[in-house]
Amino acid sequence: MIKIHEIGYRNAKECFLLDSESLNMWSLQQWESELNNANNKSLALFNDKKIIGVCVFQFIFDEAEFHYIAIHPKYLRKGFGKILFSKFISISEKYKIKKIFLEVSAKNLPAINFYKSFNFTTISIRKKYYKDGSDAILKTKVIC
Repeated sequence: MIKIHEIGYRNAKECFLLDSESLNMWSLQQWESELNNANNKSLALFNDKKIIGVCVFQFIFDEAEFHYIAIHPKYLRKGFGKILFSKFISISEKYKIKKIFLEVSAKNLPAINFYKSFNFTTISIRKKYYKDGSDAILKTKVIC
C-alpha cells in the first residue's frame, strides 16, 4: 500500500540508501543535517513500510524552496514522482505558499520535463554551477 508521511532525522539512513541507488547526491551526514534542520520539511513515499521516494523542501514566508526529489530506480516511470511532488504542491497550497523555486541541472532532461509538466518556468541560469561543469536552471511556479 502506497502512503506519504513526513519524515525526520531517524530516517536519514534510509534516505541515504535510496539516494545512493538513485541520484547519489548527498552523504549520510548531509541527510542527517537536512532531516534534522527545523526549517526543512521532508516527505517520504512508502510502499508498505519501505521508503521508495523522498523529497525535501523549505518554506520561507510565502515561498517554497524545493531541495530534492528521488524515486527508487525500481519504481521509476510509474507515476510515483508525480504522486510525491503533487503532495508537496498540495501542502504548499495549504500553507498559502505563493511561489515555488527549484534548480535542476541542464543535463537532467527527465527532471526538466518533469517540472515542465507541473508548469514550472525558467527564470535564470547559473553557468557552470555544478562540479561537472553543467549549468543550473532556476525554475519557479506561481501557485496562489
